[in-house]
Amino acid sequence: MPNQNPWSTVATADPGKVILGVDFPAEGRREADFGDLMKKMGAEWSGYSLMQTIPPNIRLDERPSSDTYVRHWIQDGPWREYEVVAVMGYCVGGVYAAPIARSVADAQGSMPEVVLFDPQFTDAGLLASEMVKNISMAGPVFSDEEAEQGRKDTERIVAANAGDLMDAATAIVGLYRDLASIAFKRLGLNDDRRDEIIRLFESYMAWLASAAEIDPAPVWAGATAVMSADYLGLEAQGNASVGAATRIIDRRFSLDVTHADLMRADSTAELLLDKSRL
Repeated sequence: MPNQNPWSTVATADPGKVILGVDFPAEGRREADFGDLMKKMGAEWSGYSLMQTIPPNIRLDERPSSDTYVRHWIQDGPWREYEVVAVMGYCVGGVYAAPIARSVADAQGSMPEVVLFDPQFTDAGLLASEMVKNISMAGPVFSDEEAEQGRKDTERIVAANAGDLMDAATAIVGLYRDLASIAFKRLGLNDDRRDEIIRLFESYMAWLASAAEIDPAPVWAGATAVMSADYLGLEAQGNASVGAATRIIDRRFSLDVTHADLMRADSTAELLLDKSRL
């Protein structure tokens, strides 16, 4: 595994109070990130630095454990020089936020506030939905028949590997590689860019699958959850990964915003100013 920095500094302030954001940042993502949240909070959070996780570059054939990720973030982190006032997690990042918050509490003697944005667990359904989302994003590159076959292949993979998320993730990445090769050839794009995109998707699948090993319940029981309308809808529809997560958290607040806009919405900033302990 390459030697990577575990954290990126999104905003710096004095004195040394820091907020940690746990997410899977990626170039070109449509969802708002912690940088957007920091901008939205503006002067209200001007006294805090914000640091965001950088996932390690891990391949699925390494079968990484959740400890691989957590150790990457907690060991020798420059954030140890400061007071961590909050650990925040977006989506599955909220799962990883739990052991990070516990490690921070052990190091500094006090538990930081834990804030979760649309928290959910990883399951086979989530892996499948991420693959199907990518097929849909390809738009007219694939015919309707090809797109439908891709969705069916995804369902078949998940059904065949439901007992092992790492195997399911590996098979899904194989399908993604096949479809990406077709798409990039049709678009006339070079193989290097194709391989870069496939590698990013593989890294994301590994990050998702490894999170399934973590039980965040002891930390989540005292956390604050901010829920978008999209995720409230998933919960109402019986989505297992969202429903299982939200049942753990008593302190929940619902907002009429989309999942993608949750961390750049005015209502999110207003809620944090009103309900957060920061």
